[in-house]
Amino acid sequence: MYDSDLEVDDDEEHQQGKEFDKLFSVATEHVMHKANIYDARDLLEFYALYKQATSGACHAPRPSMLQMKARSKWQAWHELGDMSSADAQRAYVDKVHKLEPSWLDNKQIIGGTAIGRTGWVVHSIESVPIEEIYKPEHLKTLFDHVKENNLERLREQLKPTDLIQLDEHGMALLHWATDRNAIEIIEFLVKQGADVDQRDAEQQTPLHYAASCGHLEALRYLLSLNANLELRDADGQTCIDVADDVEICSILKAELQLRNKSSY
Repeated sequence: MYDSDLEVDDDEEHQQGKEFDKLFSVATEHVMHKANIYDARDLLEFYALYKQATSGACHAPRPSMLQMKARSKWQAWHELGDMSSADAQRAYVDKVHKLEPSWLDNKQIIGGTAIGRTGWVVHSIESVPIEEIYKPEHLKTLFDHVKENNLERLREQLKPTDLIQLDEHGMALLHWATDRNAIEIIEFLVKQGADVDQRDAEQQTPLHYAASCGHLEALRYLLSLNANLELRDADGQTCIDVADDVEICSILKAELQLRNKSSY
């Protein structure tokens, strides 16, 4: 085999990896917005696979017995051991397909072709009329650029009024950037005037997102901007209430205590 053949194989493997990352992203958004149709056991498995895919193996300390919800999530994640990120992504999408065989109907998928049997089929392009997941560049919105971590395009196209707009999911650009742990984009949006305590349709702030997703870097940055820890969402929960990660919960509680002391 020639070196050029190896390079082609590497390029194809890299492209397949990028395509599957996109399919995984579509699956996570699907689960997020249809969580009410799944039972608690399924949601727990989705949580564990998502954490494994995005954060790697669980090295967080085990929550106390008093934290039953956090403990069950920790256990589910911990049981995945050293499963690779790629395998966790595949297991996540596999589970969505098992629970909802037609979940990809009317959704977009990999640039005109479906993942083939070498990548374990979800749907074949012949049997399901699915649009391309990669939109033509001229059709992409600012939300697409944030989801793709494309700061260059965001810089070119952002207008001040875009900062306060919510998309069809009720999320602003800053919420999406925090959801993706896209620190450079978070910094850019804030510098352009985005409210660090901006609310989504469910009254959650970016700090709620950073806390619930376990994004430590985004959380630390938002706290450095003095993001409000006591704002409550539509369910009456603060960012501390939605934090499952023990380290993040400890950081938030310590920050709140520090702020309360300094206010006296």
